[in-house]
Amino acid sequence: MEDIQFLISKWKQILQKLEKNNGKVRQIQIGKKATMQEIEAKEKVLGCQLPPSYKYIVHNIGKSLSFYYSFSEDTMIPSEFREIFSGEINWNIDFLQNLNIADELLEDEEDDGGTLRGKLEFSHAGNGDIYAFDMSVDSAEKPVIYWDHEEDTITYIADSFIDYLLRITELGCIGSEKWQFEYFLSDSGLDTASPAAVKWKQWFETFSETTLEDVKNNMEQLAAFVVYREKLDEETITLLQRFDRNELFQFLLKKLHKEGAFKDQKLICGMIGRVLGLYAETWVSSIWEDKPDHIDTRLRSYLTAMCTSKDKGLLLVFNFLESSNKKITGYEALSHLGDFHSRDVISWMENDVKFPVTEGWDELFLRSNFSWDDLKRWTSLEEKHEVTVIHALEKYVHEKSANNEFSYVISGLPSKSELIDFLVELRKRQVLKKRILPIENVIQNIDIFY
Repeated sequence: MEDIQFLISKWKQILQKLEKNNGKVRQIQIGKKATMQEIEAKEKVLGCQLPPSYKYIVHNIGKSLSFYYSFSEDTMIPSEFREIFSGEINWNIDFLQNLNIADELLEDEEDDGGTLRGKLEFSHAGNGDIYAFDMSVDSAEKPVIYWDHEEDTITYIADSFIDYLLRITELGCIGSEKWQFEYFLSDSGLDTASPAAVKWKQWFETFSETTLEDVKNNMEQLAAFVVYREKLDEETITLLQRFDRNELFQFLLKKLHKEGAFKDQKLICGMIGRVLGLYAETWVSSIWEDKPDHIDTRLRSYLTAMCTSKDKGLLLVFNFLESSNKKITGYEALSHLGDFHSRDVISWMENDVKFPVTEGWDELFLRSNFSWDDLKRWTSLEEKHEVTVIHALEKYVHEKSANNEFSYVISGLPSKSELIDFLVELRKRQVLKKRILPIENVIQNIDIFY
């Protein structure tokens, strides 16, 4: 058996690299080395011979071992490996168990677990999936397999325990869940020589944490940084505004066509809307005419709110929502109109709002810059309008309390005493506790409004 002590050194190097780049690291914990007597005793209990490489490792490294890391959120992992976020190895000789559960489940006429017959568990993933030896194979060494508890499927990982450790270490000890390492799977298990594995290893060897300072002077890297971090703040917007507008616009359009995930497209549209604004008006108008299938209608409405005049934009979105024969839901209205921040939206939604108002309508009322006149009018209409106001005021208090950047001031507010009187009368008209309590909370936090 080859000397495997170098593995510990390699694992420490990996953890040091992650720690240096602000990753979360749980250092290596190694148990005492297993004596041959302990190994033989374990085999007697299990009723089978343990694989030679497993015995060698617990005898020469330790009966147990564990370590873990996760990448910093500022580490820009290549998009094709976006499901990888951590790394882990663990085993413990005391946790070895024959998976007789398979027979028990079959006796109970359950389908799950039938694939586990003849398997010897030696570790498990964080999501509850199992690493095991396939003891049914007629050889001294036993292959390492992975059991997916949701799919009840077996995946071949490596020819032996030492083979598994060598392969996973070569890949940076990437996370134990299948969806993290499946990029590198082939019919013969983990393939460390595949094109994907070669690209991953090259990246892993040279990666470093990325900061805004690192990418601020490179337009493409800065845009990629925004998408990867899923964050577009004022500092980033200011940096993006330093680049040539047409060059930035053309780059973002190409990127929008390439990205398939809604959340990524939303961030790209966010850059177009918040950085370029009216500069993109002609293009935004064209996507209403051409109706490209690569842009979600919600994103089209967002771009319309950010890049066109409010009157023109609102009319387009109102007509779109009303063109459907189905009833408009609160969440749908919010997703298309919430970024306009216009009181005209409140007038429009007066005819469409319906119970439950907490499914988007109250949020839309809040985000549409309601005034004191709107509060008085809506509480004099139907019950659904009154309840919308109650929950919108509740949300207003919550936002003001939790977010220092929430600077919206309700226009036309009367004196504090008049507002309290208004709320007290509103509370008197309520029967349900779930409506009374929000009003009382607003009254208790009345200073937030002034």
